Amino acid sequence: MGQKSEPPGFDQVYVLGGRDRGHPRGARFSVLKDSIVSAAMDMNCRILIRQPAEVSALARKLPLGYVIGTGKIVRLLLPRIGDDLYRQILEASRVAIIHEETRIAGAISMTVH
Repeated sequence: MGQKSEPPGFDQVYVLGGRDRGHPRGARFSVLKDSIVSAAMDMNCRILIRQPAEVSALARKLPLGYVIGTGKIVRLLLPRIGDDLYRQILEASRVAIIHEETRIAGAISMTVH
């Protein structure tokens, strides 16, 4: 049940695997499914869902991921990626989180009198 061609539109889920044996892994998925997120969590991966444009621009460089299996047992095939891309995506994600927290804090301070 793997994705064979690149779907139209945007990718919703990015999965980054740890540096097992020194090689980071990562993939992008166009459909947000519980099975993909659950399998990524079982693999101790970072899961980035519906990211801002800055993060998505970098994460779209990830190869398409493959879902292996259906039902209760689902595995993900995450290809190896370069260290630079891995670091860039994580850094962009951290910056996006800081910007979002700052925006929310600003909105809260404006509504509280």
